Amino acid sequence: MSDVAAHYAALLNAEVLPSEAFCLTAVRGVTIEEALTRFDASLETRPATLAEAGKAAMTAYPDDLPVITASEVGGWVFLAADNGWHGAMPEVLTRLSAGTVATTAYWNVNLNNTLALAEDGRLSEMDFVLDDEPPEELAGHVAGLDFEGDDLCGSALAFVERVTGVRLDEDWARTPWPTAVISSPLRFESSGPTGWLQGNAPELLEGFAGADEEVLREVAALAADRACAATGVEDRQASVHGTHLQALNLRWDRCGPVPSGADPAAERLLVSRAHALAAVRACEHGDPFTAAAQALINACQADREHWPELRELVAR
Repeated sequence: MSDVAAHYAALLNAEVLPSEAFCLTAVRGVTIEEALTRFDASLETRPATLAEAGKAAMTAYPDDLPVITASEVGGWVFLAADNGWHGAMPEVLTRLSAGTVATTAYWNVNLNNTLALAEDGRLSEMDFVLDDEPPEELAGHVAGLDFEGDDLCGSALAFVERVTGVRLDEDWARTPWPTAVISSPLRFESSGPTGWLQGNAPELLEGFAGADEEVLREVAALAADRACAATGVEDRQASVHGTHLQALNLRWDRCGPVPSGADPAAERLLVSRAHALAAVRACEHGDPFTAAAQALINACQADREHWPELRELVAR
């Protein structure tokens, strides 16, 4: 094992760094504010250590509380998430690297993983467990690292150090850094609307097969209207992302290192409003079927109580 990999393996084995699931992303030469913006995160930050941020996310369960700590070290901003994966998403790395360089190492408890390097939107990545040969862009950074032993995750973090030239140590791990909540746009876009309808309203999916565009557009508008009415949305042009971040910031206040003890009702209402706004945005989709399906999915999430009623109304 290389000396740099051994350094990180020791931190992981001592639980100074989260060993079961961790995502460490770095971007060069931008401010923390710019990095957070590119990362879909709030600019409303609170100081927290990596361990405190991870504990807050666990405290919030079963509600979602994705958080990221942001630190500027050696000309790089490091975005670290205990049990997170946002920084491993190709679209996030591509955006993060605009005009610069970004890198990430990620794994979870099932050893789903990635090592990635993005340069001004050009992404190269590998699975450090399954891939035998790295892409050319990563080869020099992984040369000599051992991805077959018990300490393969130490080698994954060594990859990040090789790219950045920055060593992260125990003091870094235990320092309170600016910490922000994250709202992924994918949270409100189903990757399989057909499958969702098949599982939750098969009769609607069957009816949509023969429906013309006008009918599908009417369904989308109906779903959006009912979702907004149920959740009290008055400004239908409000940001889905911004509304969800408001909810997550309230959740952080409730579950973070200094818990507020607040009732979660306000944050859950904001999540419902974000879904209602997502239903409104779905109406604008170029494909009428996708517009109707996505609007219905988000309307269901916005107002689960009246979903059977909406489903029956659309089926008519």
